[in-house]
Amino acid sequence: MDIDNKRDCFRVDLLMPVKWRILNQSETDILKKGFGGTLLTRNCFKSAIDEMPEKVSSIKDDVYYSIQLLNNKLDYIINLMLKDSESVPSIDRILEISASGLKFRTAEKIDVGVFLKMDLLIPWTSHFQVELIAESLRIDKTDNGYILAAKIICIDEDAREFIVKMVFQKQRIDIRRFKTSQEV
Repeated sequence: MDIDNKRDCFRVDLLMPVKWRILNQSETDILKKGFGGTLLTRNCFKSAIDEMPEKVSSIKDDVYYSIQLLNNKLDYIINLMLKDSESVPSIDRILEISASGLKFRTAEKIDVGVFLKMDLLIPWTSHFQVELIAESLRIDKTDNGYILAAKIICIDEDAREFIVKMVFQKQRIDIRRFKTSQEV
């Protein structure tokens, strides 16, 4: 790793929607006491679909994948419908992501050191939504808003592993595109 590179993990440019909100004071207190995982709903309740392969070993992978995808999308829709209309989260786009942090564009100014509850929306995968808590590290002003760099401080390990796989998959795609562009 470069001496100038302050990142712990590989990072890729990737546009994806993200919903986020600033944690309130009681949530921040819970996080600072070391119980941030309790703020992530996916950590509290395991889906019956996620336990299915252990119970039924003869199910086909493509059927299981389809059921899991449908279940995750339905969970997202239900949670969206149950949300309090007063605390509507901001919806922006992630520009870069790694297993340890991310960078996203927003119209709202956020202070450094603020904790954010984030939901990454990844519609082309079975996870569909990844929950995490991040701390804002740097805010850069742009012509049409701000670019915020944040460090992931609380995430389910399965979700972190999913992000790592997604980063490596994107890197493979970028390398192939670069190689084919050089050959032409």
